[in-house]
This record gives sequence, structure tokens and C-alpha cells, in this order.
Amino acid sequence: MKMGLLILLCISPCFSGKQSAIGQTEGPNTDPRRVREIVQAESQKAATKAVEFGMWVHDREVITMALGNSMTTQKATTAMHYRIGGIAETFMSTLLLMLVEQGRISLDDKISRWLPNLLAADKVTVRMLVANTAGYIDYVRVQDFVNLALAEPFRTFTDEELINYSIRDGKMNFEPGTSQQYSHTDNVILGQVIQRATKQSMKELYDKNIFGPLGMKDTEYPVDQSIKAPVLHAFTMDRKIYEDCTYWNPFWGSSPALPVSNLYDLGKWGPIFGTGHLISREHFKEQIAPTSVRKGNNKQDLYFAYGFVVANGWLVQNPSINGYSGAFGHNMATGVTVVVETTKTEKTTTDASALDILREVSKYVTPGTPINF
Repeated sequence: MKMGLLILLCISPCFSGKQSAIGQTEGPNTDPRRVREIVQAESQKAATKAVEFGMWVHDREVITMALGNSMTTQKATTAMHYRIGGIAETFMSTLLLMLVEQGRISLDDKISRWLPNLLAADKVTVRMLVANTAGYIDYVRVQDFVNLALAEPFRTFTDEELINYSIRDGKMNFEPGTSQQYSHTDNVILGQVIQRATKQSMKELYDKNIFGPLGMKDTEYPVDQSIKAPVLHAFTMDRKIYEDCTYWNPFWGSSPALPVSNLYDLGKWGPIFGTGHLISREHFKEQIAPTSVRKGNNKQDLYFAYGFVVANGWLVQNPSINGYSGAFGHNMATGVTVVVETTKTEKTTTDASALDILREVSKYVTPGTPINF
């Protein structure tokens, strides 16, 4: 279980791509043999146990591959399912904007409309939650919570319990809207707001608006810690012993970010999300806009958008949850989508091995605009 803050930095979007002498956007480098070499080298460097990797240009598969073992005697395969953590925030922000277009919620609504007794609810808007500018303390930084979650890894935390860890002292990180800092608490509260506004569960909303219409049959919102078979197993040293943590309860994370998926469904999702296919052009522009610039650590070439990173024209998420390291990137200029998931051996020293692979692949695929954080 990774209790630290997700690594979520970004570089300003490049809407035009790298231009050739005749003004055309140059295509990406897509030799599958070279991509495989990069993935293998980075996997070896990080001492991963398993790697799931896929790359597509628009809806055309360039390469899908699996390295290593899921368990000691079981090879990893590209069909395996795993927890995707914060990658699901790309689902959530898209879903939110779909609901805005349906007239079911407004980004400018104060959350006191649904959570009148919540700390600062009369100051926080829906937009602040999705942009992580609300100011709520991230509960994964509260030591009491970390200690309990590690001591009882199969424990289920309710949304109310998670939120309480954040607000119990009556303090905020900053005045709502004045800064930006990634917070699981913001995401949990946003999930609560969405469900109360629609009177539907996140599972129902995802199934009806995204998974069902797009035919994402390998993606589901679980109601417990189960994972659809076949399963990519995860391992951790978080409790100072090397152990299988595949079925540790993920309900410490954030309820909107619980889905389980695989390479192929996320590869399908990449160009749909990365072109704003499910929402209007206006709302897609807002979804990726640099509105957090000059707030917190965000600046013009490094900022956080609506639930994901914008890095040199790449839309990126890189979660770490219960032994899984994930990375998801879509390059807007070329239509390239890259999906990576890794697991750990006892010798793995980083929680971000999937991001390291994505970064190195991007240097080859789009050398003029690689992911540079």
C-alpha cells in the first residue's frame, strides 16, 4: 500500500505538436522492436516482478507485451486485470463534465448544497474539487490513518471515515481556491457530491456513461476488494516483509478511483479521453486548461489539470496503490497512448517504475516533446 502523495506533476500542453518544414505535424516513432528494448531495459533497471505494457496510435495497436511473473510460477500476460488507482480520475473528471452537460450539476455549485455540515463547504465549489484546489488536507498524510491502514490492510474505510481524518482538527491546507495540492480527500468528497447530485452510485454512473457505451468489458467498479480474473498479483514491502498485497482492501484510496481494468481497455480509453470524445470541445478545453498555474507549485510549463497531469502535450496519470505502479499517457499531438503497469520484487526500490518506463518510451516516441518530469 502506497501511503505517500501520488507523483503528479505536469508540463504545459503542446496543442500543435512538432512541426516539419511544410507545417505538418510529424508522426511519432513507433518501431515496436525499439519500444520493447526500452521497456525491457527499464524493467531490468527497476528490478520489477512483472510489467504490462501497451502502446497505440489512435486505435491502432503498436505493441502489447508482458514481462516477468504475476506469481512465482505464473507468467504475467497482457490479459491480466489490476487496480488502476488514479488513472480512474480521468474517468471521473470526464464523467463530471458529462453530468454538467446533462444539467445535473454545475462546476460553480458550492458543495454545501449536498454536504452542508462539511468543513468549508460554503466556500468550496465542485470545480475546486476536480482541480484539487479546495484545500482539504490529504488523509494519506495523517499518520494515525497510515498506521491503521498498514496494521489492518483488509479493513474497509468508509468515505465518511476518510474525510474525517482530513477535517477532524478543523484545519485546511489553504483557503479554498487560493492554491493547489493533490489530495485524495478532494476526490472522495467529489465522489460523494456526484453521487448525491445524481442519486446514483459511482458504479452505476461509470457503467452507464463510460464502461457500457464504450464496450470496456474488462473494466469494472468493484464493490469489494475482488479483482476480475485473470489477475496480475501485486507485492509490497510496506510492512517490512515481502508479501502479496493483491487483495488488500483498496477502499483507503478514494472511492471514485477504485476501478479494475487491463491494458486493452485502457488503450481503448486513451484516444477517447485524449480527444474529449465524450464531452463538448468547450469542456475538453477546460478539462486540460492550465487554470492551476501560479497556484501551489504549478507554473506555465508544469501544472495539474482536472485529475491528471499535462506534460509537454502528454496527458498523464501515475498512481501507486497496494503494490501496483501505474502510468497512463496520451499524447495529444500524435494520438499515441501508452499504458504501463508494474509490480515489485524484494529488490524494487521505487514506487514509480511504471512512470519511469513511460517517461523513457516518450523520449523515443516524441523526442521533441517527451514527458519531462
